[in-house]
Amino acid sequence: MFSAHNQDKKFSMALASMVYDVLDDYIIHASINPYLTSERQAALTHLKAIEDLDIYHDSVIIFDRGYYAEWLFRYCTSKDHPCVMRLKDKLKIARSSHGDTITVLPGNPKIGTEDMMVRVIAVPLERGETEYLATNIFDKSFSAEMFKELYFLRWPCESKYYELKYRISLEEFNGATSNSIRQEFFINMLISNLASLIKNDADETIDSNADPRNKYRYQANRTFIIGRIKKIFPKILAGVYKISVIDKIFSDALKKKSLLQPDRK
Repeated sequence: MFSAHNQDKKFSMALASMVYDVLDDYIIHASINPYLTSERQAALTHLKAIEDLDIYHDSVIIFDRGYYAEWLFRYCTSKDHPCVMRLKDKLKIARSSHGDTITVLPGNPKIGTEDMMVRVIAVPLERGETEYLATNIFDKSFSAEMFKELYFLRWPCESKYYELKYRISLEEFNGATSNSIRQEFFINMLISNLASLIKNDADETIDSNADPRNKYRYQANRTFIIGRIKKIFPKILAGVYKISVIDKIFSDALKKKSLLQPDRK
């Protein structure tokens, strides 16, 4: 959920939602929706979009707490989407789980659903609390500890929302109409993905050229890349610059490096 205001100080609320590849740092699909849109319905739209694109194979979809609903879990299972959903502690299937449990979601003949298996994993946290994960991955070679690590991989989503909101200034819309706001929204998604593309390539080059005797590792500076992309991208769209100007940002990114903090959490 985010707020948006334009130069006339008009204020509104909207729901921004996205499917994000946490390993490769790309936004796969995004949407901007009216304020009262359900996050689960937005998630369903994303699922259908990646099905149409045929890019969901060999991927695991990780949902945060608040997304779990029996109908959404059943949808993922029916469409062969391996998924992990964090459960609220008060849910019955969470309360009845101890360790690594396989239980049954009872079917309802009135609405045409059948009994469905669900695997629930209790994950103890360092601060003494327990979180519960529901999954349709039953392969026992995927241990409870692996699911804990898998769920932790979703943290870059929070970093991406921070980037969109504060570095790309997603909420600072210049237009006042719904069409102009949508255009700016998706341009910002493109800017984010372009920045990720440049950074990923720059990081690979920095790693390959690094002196193996150096105990420190470096990466391209994301803030620098985003700042440059934001400045030149409107001029690319207007035809003032050629698309090849992005090569200059890449070469500059190789020089604007930042230290990778070891063991950073």
